[in-house]
Amino acid sequence: MPGSKLEVDGRHITVTNLEKVMYPEAGTRKFDVIQYVIEIADTMLPHVASRPITRKRWPHGTGSGPFFEKALPPGTPDWLARFTIEHSESKTVYPVARSAADLVWLAQMAALELHVPQWRIDLSGIGSAGDESRRTDRLVIDLDPGPDVSLHRCAEVAIAIRDVLADAGLPSFPVTSGGKGIHVYARFPKPVKCESARAVAKQIATSLAAAHPTEVTATMAKAARQSKVFLDWSQNTAAKTTLAPYSLRGREHPWVAAPRTWDELADPTIAQLDYRDVLERHRESGDLLADLDPPVVPIASAPVDLGEYRKSKSSRLRSSPPKPVGPTVVTGGSRGPRPMLAADELIDGLTDDAWAFEGKWDGYRILARHTDGDVSLSSRSGIDMTADFPELRELGTVLRGFDVLLDGEMVALDATGRTDFTLLASRHHRDEEFTLRYMVFDVLELNGTDLTSAPWEQRRAVLDELTPVITAASIADVPPLLPGPGAAAAEHAREQGWEGVVAKRRTSTYQYGRRSADWRKHKNWNDIEVVVGGFRPGRGSRSGSIGSLLIGLPTDTGLRYIGRVGTGFTDADLDALHEELKPLIIGRSPFIGSLDKPVASSATWVLPKIVADVRFMDWTSTGHLRHPSWRGVRRDKLPGDL
Repeated sequence: MPGSKLEVDGRHITVTNLEKVMYPEAGTRKFDVIQYVIEIADTMLPHVASRPITRKRWPHGTGSGPFFEKALPPGTPDWLARFTIEHSESKTVYPVARSAADLVWLAQMAALELHVPQWRIDLSGIGSAGDESRRTDRLVIDLDPGPDVSLHRCAEVAIAIRDVLADAGLPSFPVTSGGKGIHVYARFPKPVKCESARAVAKQIATSLAAAHPTEVTATMAKAARQSKVFLDWSQNTAAKTTLAPYSLRGREHPWVAAPRTWDELADPTIAQLDYRDVLERHRESGDLLADLDPPVVPIASAPVDLGEYRKSKSSRLRSSPPKPVGPTVVTGGSRGPRPMLAADELIDGLTDDAWAFEGKWDGYRILARHTDGDVSLSSRSGIDMTADFPELRELGTVLRGFDVLLDGEMVALDATGRTDFTLLASRHHRDEEFTLRYMVFDVLELNGTDLTSAPWEQRRAVLDELTPVITAASIADVPPLLPGPGAAAAEHAREQGWEGVVAKRRTSTYQYGRRSADWRKHKNWNDIEVVVGGFRPGRGSRSGSIGSLLIGLPTDTGLRYIGRVGTGFTDADLDALHEELKPLIIGRSPFIGSLDKPVASSATWVLPKIVADVRFMDWTSTGHLRHPSWRGVRRDKLPGDL
């Protein structure tokens, strides 16, 4: 299939084979890898910038062999920065990352692992000079546990390293490596030569090995590492590299070199994290290594636009006409806002004077941007949904004269006026009457003015002024606030048959992509977002179609099976799902662990890429859903968002 164009920071990158499965055991595609890099790029850049990058590439996925690559290959774009290093008999030209576009191009080349030295070009001022001139402002010790040593024991040694560094006045930062061990970084107050950093690291390693000879070794010989944690101090040598923070690992699962907190390292259950965990943590906490390296000033700030990157693929997967264009990914950070999210917190004791109460709508969260008559839509996870809801083009007519970014929820109202997610998700093949409505509840930008730093009360006042304009579109509504306090608002929502209530602190600012306790959600029933990992054949009237779907939840170690759902479908739903799942069929279970034989023996397994919404009563003692009922596919989300 010919490549598609991806625009990142004003650079045009040809991306290919986006449906290729890069991690066969996890079902992670090249698309998922590139999406991860796009979202994490701004945070990763300070930790790789101004450093020559050695790549470890898996062109055919981690099920086949990789190769290390130092020199840039033919066809490298002219805009990618280069740095030449003189070796004993040759010169090697390395890439140097300065922007998100550089990192995305490397991901397109299937460079899952990025390895960098600790020294920086901008500190050394050396062009292509030799190792003796390299200077660094950070140190790393790589903790490599022996084959019978747990990550928790490794973490205990890392904490001992932290204490030694603290005594020396050096702040330190732990990173679980995405492999077996941990990297501990430290920041020097001023740049030093690499040999000096190496000497400091060696002194720490050898002193700890002497103090704990049965648990720690600083000796490189593998025979000395049995039942011990090896402290590799040599990676501070100018000629050596370390897997960069936030880099993926080329293992059976898409683990990441993930920054952690010291409190986490004290937890006996500490485990490696995959890219989905890292993205979720990043949305919550930002960069835990922000104090390790200086920030990078972007060379451009153009938006990321994946364009119609998989139009031909998604046109086969969509269930029925009209078939919407495949999703476009718009990232968080400075290149594509993601909506602020509410925390699961009690609202009963909240009062009207400090909090405002809104209905919680049962639909797709949508950011709608209007500029010069054009309307674009993006979901909570950054998927472009403009083509999914052409009805919202009507906003372009009523909002002329206003360049605005709105936050709201796209819902389907049934014949009684209640929101119904099942109708929304399956609207293309349902005969029931329903009405689409865009429920607007916030305004984030207006005519070039960013309103996110203003308190909620001021933003609501602006929205109230815009309400007559917005609601001139038949598709849009601005719902009124609910009377408080929190308990009364929740009762009102129950009486109306709504999904729940969102309480917003009146003084709260809008925090793109973050889940904040300044917004709190109360739900009136149990819903859960799941990933489809397989199906069982139907019988009787369902013969030749799907009998039930096998569903799971992503965890640190893979997809955990939580049961099967066989109710809540219409025949049209089942037919559409069957067609959508056929291209995803694989030969082995995507779930970790084993399933009951009666289930597994008749199951058809699929790549875990479809996210769905299920309603259920409660959990069984075995960790399965009790009485689950199907609600619909979440077209606005990807598995990595759960």
